[in-house]
Amino acid sequence: MKKKDLLVMLGIVVIAGVLYFGLKLINEFSNKEEERFGYVYYRNQIILAFDIDIDKVYDFDGSYGHMQLEVKDGKWRIINEECPNHICSSMGWMGPEDLIPIVCMPNEVYVSYEGEE
Repeated sequence: MKKKDLLVMLGIVVIAGVLYFGLKLINEFSNKEEERFGYVYYRNQIILAFDIDIDKVYDFDGSYGHMQLEVKDGKWRIINEECPNHICSSMGWMGPEDLIPIVCMPNEVYVSYEGEE
């Protein structure tokens, strides 16, 4: 075998390896799980988008006062809201499978999930 033939074969192996690992990397990124978001609306405008897979407490204000949204384990609930009846916090935990949004009428706020499960 000539030196030229070895270089051609080595080049083909290198190109094949780069293509293989490049396609594998692209495939890995394309199979990444989609982010899932919930939304907090105030007077029918989105004031907060939250990733339901990230555990966190969010602060925001409504017409009546301050509110907090707790997100944990793919579910969410209202905590520490300033309104007379505390109905929205009594709704408890909601998740993507729940079709009912959390609604706080005095604060003109509602929380919903608008994704595909």
